[in-house]
Amino acid sequence: MARHDAQSVRTLIARSEADRWTPWQLSAAISERCGCSLLKAHRLGRDWTLHTACERLAQSGGRVTVQQLSAWETGRGRPGESNLDLLCRMYETRPDRLGYGHDYTPSGESETDSSGSDRFATKPRENQPAPIGLTSMPPTSTALSALASVRRSMTTILATPIAETTIEQWDRQAAEYGHAYQITPPATLLASSIGDLLELRALLEQRQPTDVRTRLCRIAAQLAGTAGIALVALGEHREARQWYHLGQLLAEETGDRALRAWLLAREAVIPLYFGAPAAALALAERARLVAGSTVCATAAWAPSLETRALARLGRVREARDAMALAQRAFSRLGTSDTSDTAYGYTERQLVWHGGSMWTTLGDSRRAQAALHAARDLYSPDEHLDRALIAMDEATCLVGVGEIAVACRETEMLLLGLPAEHRTGIVVSRARDLLASIPARGSTLAAVGDLRELVEVSARPELTTG
Repeated sequence: MARHDAQSVRTLIARSEADRWTPWQLSAAISERCGCSLLKAHRLGRDWTLHTACERLAQSGGRVTVQQLSAWETGRGRPGESNLDLLCRMYETRPDRLGYGHDYTPSGESETDSSGSDRFATKPRENQPAPIGLTSMPPTSTALSALASVRRSMTTILATPIAETTIEQWDRQAAEYGHAYQITPPATLLASSIGDLLELRALLEQRQPTDVRTRLCRIAAQLAGTAGIALVALGEHREARQWYHLGQLLAEETGDRALRAWLLAREAVIPLYFGAPAAALALAERARLVAGSTVCATAAWAPSLETRALARLGRVREARDAMALAQRAFSRLGTSDTSDTAYGYTERQLVWHGGSMWTTLGDSRRAQAALHAARDLYSPDEHLDRALIAMDEATCLVGVGEIAVACRETEMLLLGLPAEHRTGIVVSRARDLLASIPARGSTLAAVGDLRELVEVSARPELTTG
């Protein structure tokens, strides 16, 4: 704003205080004197900067940038319906007094009071008393003032932040899912996380202070990721991708790079286990780059995903280099990251993933030692990872020619798993094992028995819990 315009605004503000102008009278005077838009005049009359106005809009749930607001004020753009409503609320006025539309009310009708309340109240429903003195006649200034008071009180209620204890409870709930996903049947985990997401959605639909909304979005992103984990375990990888995408949209509102990287790494698991190592490598690399220099679990987990994808692509040296990178990143993690199975990255996962790499590279001695050590770090009721480790061990046996033993142990694994944990990803790994058996071993009785069991286990009633 030019210096002479700034002086004119200060002069008009001083005059409005002396003569008790309404905010609308001041805004109209500023617009006329300075030749600016009515929208800008309302802001100048309150002595707000563009940044201040955007912050106040954010408190009402708006997401308007300084550049957007400046464009609207200078006529280089126009706010949509929802943003126009927020502007009217903030400046306590109506659209035509912000320069949008016209007021065609016949002259002589009652004007609004100085707070900018609506001109008319709606007609009361039949058999209900007229509220706060409203009748079929035009409202008096007293009635309009009462209306404004009701409106402000309702706005205050809607904008009341959620109690800190409630948000902490949601944080704990999300953390519990992270610890339970190895033990809880995937179908149960999915249903529970979606139920909680529906409750969070109701909170996010309300106006929340920016910091509260950010925290709720973070929790919602974690729950969306949890739903994705359950869907991957169930073998529903296409739907899982959509939930990871939803998690990314929520994470973008938080500005949390570690959370975004975690979701990308989670998505990379899908092509890794469902036959597309090149796609897994691309997602894992992206996750590592998003994490950047941030010390977080994904900084170690992403390169371990790259390791296994590179091994499956036959890129031996690069696979080993990626595992060394994962180990270095892991050494920098704190206890909170290395103790969380779902949202963090544990030592047992690192050991297992190294063993999985050696399995793919055909180094059975190193693979079996690492896989055995990893399996011992899991408790018996942590079904998913233990089952996947057992599949890697069986693959090692196939590699050294122990085909019948590998099939028998895999058969025992599938039969020993509770039905609700005999899910799509486990069945898929057993199918991969069968596919890796050379033609000379395909006629073995143990191979036929395992193939029959896999076909039975792939039925929907067993894979969806």
